[in-house]
Amino acid sequence: MSEKKRFHPLAILIFLLKGIRTWFFLLVLLIINGWIYTLYGKLAAAALVLLIIGSAIANYFSQAYQISSEKIIIYQGIFRKHEIDIPYDRIQTIKQRQWFFFQPFHVVQLLIETAGGEAGKAEASLPAVTEELIQVIEEYRMQEKVMKEPISETAAAKSAVTAEPVYVHQTTNGQILLFGLTDLSILAAAVTLIAFLYDFIPDDWLNQAVSTSERLLQADWVVLVGLGLFLLLVLAAVSIAKNFLQYYNFKVSRYGKNLMIESGLLERRVQKIPLQKIQGIKIRQQILRRLFGISTVELLLAGGQEEEKDISKKLYFLPIVFDQQLFESLDSLLPEWAFDPPKIQYVSRKRLWYFWRWILLAAVPIIGIGYYFNRWLAVGGIVIAVILLLFAWLEAHFQGYALQTDTRLCVQTFAGFSKVQTFVEQRKIQAFSERTTWRLYPKKIGHVSFWLKTGTTPEKISLSFIDWTDITEIKQFFLKEKTFNRY
Repeated sequence: MSEKKRFHPLAILIFLLKGIRTWFFLLVLLIINGWIYTLYGKLAAAALVLLIIGSAIANYFSQAYQISSEKIIIYQGIFRKHEIDIPYDRIQTIKQRQWFFFQPFHVVQLLIETAGGEAGKAEASLPAVTEELIQVIEEYRMQEKVMKEPISETAAAKSAVTAEPVYVHQTTNGQILLFGLTDLSILAAAVTLIAFLYDFIPDDWLNQAVSTSERLLQADWVVLVGLGLFLLLVLAAVSIAKNFLQYYNFKVSRYGKNLMIESGLLERRVQKIPLQKIQGIKIRQQILRRLFGISTVELLLAGGQEEEKDISKKLYFLPIVFDQQLFESLDSLLPEWAFDPPKIQYVSRKRLWYFWRWILLAAVPIIGIGYYFNRWLAVGGIVIAVILLLFAWLEAHFQGYALQTDTRLCVQTFAGFSKVQTFVEQRKIQAFSERTTWRLYPKKIGHVSFWLKTGTTPEKISLSFIDWTDITEIKQFFLKEKTFNRY
């Protein structure tokens, strides 16, 4: 057993960054509201700075780790000390992160997920250790497998770790640029941020913004168009920067029965994913990206990903891939799935009324009442109703399914701004339900839903207002005897 060691001194910087992120909003409030210029505000800011620095130093000196041939031991706590023991046979995934300031010192952060850990959260973190420690842990894990698995399987696993990857998919800078320019999520993020900050912005700032807007409305329309284009350029620049930080030099490789995903500019992330954790695969194609023939592939994993404030809960397997390369790349990385483009059987294109009826029943009286009080309220109601009707039409138009093989189902839906195709093996479906209503039953129409085990909550996939014959076909698919686990 090795000695009990402290983490690399760079761990203090990681703890500092976490502390800044935790208290950043309070510091911003002190500045926005002008409290920073008062005596009490300066004292509060100084106290926060001392708290962040003191907490980082205390975390560094109160944590340590120890590596043995049987397990990893992590020591934590100042007054109330406790240990975290992680046997190698319990480890499912080890994720690596390497900030740009870690690279010259050959230091990484390790996040360890175990079979018994809480879903959606890494059980243990080694915030700053040398790169050599990764190889030491992998060798001990391999020794543990030698004792518990047949020699042939262990040799195959060992050769897979040391061998070159079978296939590597890499994203180009041009693809990231196009992906950033078509990222509509930045619009939703901007609206959410403005709504959240509205209550904290000083009144004089708001009054100044309103008066400026009134002057612009009285000005030439060219000024308004120019301002709109400027705002779009700012959002596009932010979107491009965000995606380059996240997906720069993105690579996914196949090693034996594992996938390895690497990405990141300032913070390099490396994650190894055992194939048995894959519960399903989603192919997303947003409306705008459909024009450029771009899709995104997401993995649905048992246990999910560790959830932090700045990390997406989705794990993008192929974040940016052109449609003509999509299934070829999937086939090369996951040959067990034998991917083919699905032949979707559309199930609700002739039942648009069922998707529109509640929207129309609610919109008509609301628009009428709004028109009675103010004509512009009616105009706003009509615009909202048209948007809702459009999304309902897209949902009815794209909804469908395909039984690709005896064991694989593909369900196509429309969610948000994206067409989504979910591929799932029959043995991975956790539960299935069918339902109808007293009005739909005589017409032999109903709904189906099934659930996959992913993350902290199950993933629900549904088809609405479909024929009873389609419901029966999907139900029979689910009730088949479970097949042998090939991977």
